[in-house]
Amino acid sequence: MTAWTPQLTNVAGQDGTTGVGEYVDANGMVTFTAMFVARKETNSASSAGFGMTLPVPAKVTGARTVFNLELDGRDADHGQWTGEALIYAGNDGKTVDRLRVTGTSDGAALVNINHLYGDVEGAKDAEILTVSGSYIRA
Repeated sequence: MTAWTPQLTNVAGQDGTTGVGEYVDANGMVTFTAMFVARKETNSASSAGFGMTLPVPAKVTGARTVFNLELDGRDADHGQWTGEALIYAGNDGKTVDRLRVTGTSDGAALVNINHLYGDVEGAKDAEILTVSGSYIRA
């Protein structure tokens, strides 16, 4: 596996997260795992929420590409949520467009992740975002 440093995209102000990741690029496929630890409060620049960089550009085929996402709220929320990270058809292949988890409103609807508590509201442990999956390289 090759190490890489993923970054959140669509961040307002300073990014209070630390990203670490690993990937394998073989036979035209990329398999990756990225983890972000929110040490400081981090907000997205719009209601679209956060996206993230990819280690190797993806081939955008005109269909959505979906990856697994897990959010461990740790001390800030005391919960764990699952969701998806997706690339839309119009993407340039260099980033994931949206990080989303199941919300508490509208049944099981997925909502964009647009705020990470980090160290605010008395949190002592950081939130952790983990994204993993495979895709066809560009």
